[in-house]
Amino acid sequence: MARILDLGARVELTAIYPHFHDISIGLYQHTNEGGQVQFQVHSYSARQGVDNCLRHVAASMVLLGGMEAAGGNGHTVRFGCGGSHVKACRRVFIEACKVPPGEALQAKPLEIFDKKTERKITLEKLSDKEAFRVTADGVEDGKARRIAAVAGGLVKLADLAHVEGEDSLVLFPCSGGHDALVGLLLVRALNVRAAMREQDGAAGRGVLAAPSAQQQ
Repeated sequence: MARILDLGARVELTAIYPHFHDISIGLYQHTNEGGQVQFQVHSYSARQGVDNCLRHVAASMVLLGGMEAAGGNGHTVRFGCGGSHVKACRRVFIEACKVPPGEALQAKPLEIFDKKTERKITLEKLSDKEAFRVTADGVEDGKARRIAAVAGGLVKLADLAHVEGEDSLVLFPCSGGHDALVGLLLVRALNVRAAMREQDGAAGRGVLAAPSAQQQ
């Protein structure tokens, strides 16, 4: 018999998870009894092995997004700062669902080569607050414009804030600890329009079905 669980608000959906029988996997947000925001990876698929699949996605979110495990089921994660960062968590989930089981993972560095402008883009963390300055090497022509575009991409992807009067400086409105997260976001901030199209497309390919509607 189909059973619908009260998992909280759905944050994101991977309608076709390519590494395990094309099942659908959702990410849900809820607040625990202690007032902490948590995110649960869930699928209604009844296939044998789905639990390991969900554990893999959650573990990938911990490694890629600098999150931490929450609860004892292996499917639930949270940010150490206690904040929600829903938009950023959505991106972490999307990236985690791309990772094949067994693939070695590590946090992304705070720098990347930008093929579009042939520059090295770096995120410089300011020591006195949870803020990151976007810098770039290379010739001055077009540098400021590209820095502003990358910083703007980070703002769009994660609901970060610009520091007033500083186009290159973005800020987390929390106590911090998000180096791995911004390293992951930097990869997509180089082409934020493509990242947003991917996100919209993934959610538009289907809905998270109850067991009776999913392939067994």
